[in-house]
Amino acid sequence: MVTTDTVASSGSSTTSSDSHDTHNPGGSSTNDDAPLVFEPSKRVLQLSQQGGMTMVIRTLVASLFTALVLLLPLLILYTFIALPVSRIPLAAYIAFCYLDPAIDNGIGRRLQWVRSLSIWQYVNAYFPVRIVLEEKLDPSKSYIFGVSPHGILCFSGQVVIGSMESGLDRALPGITLHPAALHYALTLPLFGAYLLAIGSISSSRRSIRQCLARGKGHSVGIVIGGAKESLHTNRGSRKLVMKNRRGFVREAIMAGAPLVPTFVFGENDIFHQVDHPLLRKLQTWMQSKMMFALPVFYGRFGLIPRKTPLTAVFGRPIYVEKNANPSYDEINRVHVEYIARLQKLYARFKPVYDPEGDDTLVIA
Repeated sequence: MVTTDTVASSGSSTTSSDSHDTHNPGGSSTNDDAPLVFEPSKRVLQLSQQGGMTMVIRTLVASLFTALVLLLPLLILYTFIALPVSRIPLAAYIAFCYLDPAIDNGIGRRLQWVRSLSIWQYVNAYFPVRIVLEEKLDPSKSYIFGVSPHGILCFSGQVVIGSMESGLDRALPGITLHPAALHYALTLPLFGAYLLAIGSISSSRRSIRQCLARGKGHSVGIVIGGAKESLHTNRGSRKLVMKNRRGFVREAIMAGAPLVPTFVFGENDIFHQVDHPLLRKLQTWMQSKMMFALPVFYGRFGLIPRKTPLTAVFGRPIYVEKNANPSYDEINRVHVEYIARLQKLYARFKPVYDPEGDDTLVIA
């Protein structure tokens, strides 16, 4: 594991057959220690540089993604009230959403045609995505990717993992990465269907275990800090909620799945958060009662997200010995190692991809 050495911003490069530029910052292509970097596709880069109507479309699409969690359920509610004839079928649909077996089956309802819609090109052009691998991963294994930070709306789960335009599928060939989402979010009408379509599964133990048991590259992406971490989100802040989060380590050991430390640079810089002592007390109380937080945030001109590059860095996997009944000491040892690896990962890549962020990660 490379520790705190700085990765140069440029280096020798090769061009991959999938039209993504792959290069190794800070070293030649023969240097096993140099990371692999997958740049955005030429089409996405072109869209990101165009002005006029293309710029307007980019901004509108990115803003739409910000409001999806609110707009889709409100659309159902409006239809239910305004169109009486729709009430019975809508009630049936809402009941199906609540009971949908795909939520907890460990594989979800991944729809490649949704993940490859042309609208994703504009989203990725607004948030130019770069994928960085410290080393290639074995597609025959199933992994747990610990993703940090959560951010306000966890755009990394949508833009990086949910979209084929991000290049993640090409960077991790043979690996199907399922982002884990709260069970209640997957039951929301329309929005839950959208999350399932981009590959999400429930964050329940049952669902995660079923996913990892499938093998053949089926892997889980777990945003470790969860909703609580969203309350620590702000531009420049790099505070993670992880000190007492050991469940993901337990699941990795029980499945014998390697743990991959993952940090998404730029996630915390998309929005500003309103931080007031009284508001924070209310938010903390709501988070403890309802399992999700309600951050008050703003971007450009209100809810328009800031145009921030997202660089997802995947560290070297931490291999664990499979144990169906791991002890607390075993879990804690791997947890300590995971935090140390993540801190080293951040220290290594921060000078290149996050020069204005905090110098070190704060682990809460």
